[in-house]
Amino acid sequence: MADTEIEEASKKKLEKTDFNSVINGLRIRPLSKSRLSIPICRLEPLPLVRPILEFDVQLLENEFLNGYREGDRVLYVSIVNDRGENLCVTEDKMRSWDPIWQQVNDVFEQSLSQDEDLKIFNGKMFWVWEGNHRVTAWRRHIDKFHADEEEWHYSVDCICLNALDATGVLLDAMNDVNR
Repeated sequence: MADTEIEEASKKKLEKTDFNSVINGLRIRPLSKSRLSIPICRLEPLPLVRPILEFDVQLLENEFLNGYREGDRVLYVSIVNDRGENLCVTEDKMRSWDPIWQQVNDVFEQSLSQDEDLKIFNGKMFWVWEGNHRVTAWRRHIDKFHADEEEWHYSVDCICLNALDATGVLLDAMNDVNR
């Protein structure tokens, strides 16, 4: 590689925002509580980074035949979408869940209520900024084949972000995560 090519690559790297720094800066505080295990029923896809493509969902559903793998990639979530809107857990929403999801949700709500820093999440859905294909595939598979099996009603590893007024920079970071 020629010196000018190396210089150009270095310049581009400096100009590009480090997505790890962006994500770490947007994580809720205290940082130790930004990583949560959230029931899949509380996750709402927000396909801004990449549209949800049926082919990709089907591939991920096939990979999900044996269930959720602990330690799988985290999902990046926020209680606000790109327009700063919250989505609440309503009675209608809860009625759309099977009884096991309702039970899992109750346990999750209780755990949030017991922590002063996490109470802000009570009664809120979580918008999925990164991981929409997986959430869509997992939900579909569970609802179709395992609706009455408690062990299939997973809570999954998520990092909670404060996305309010950060849509542009967050979308850039999520695009980098997808590469």
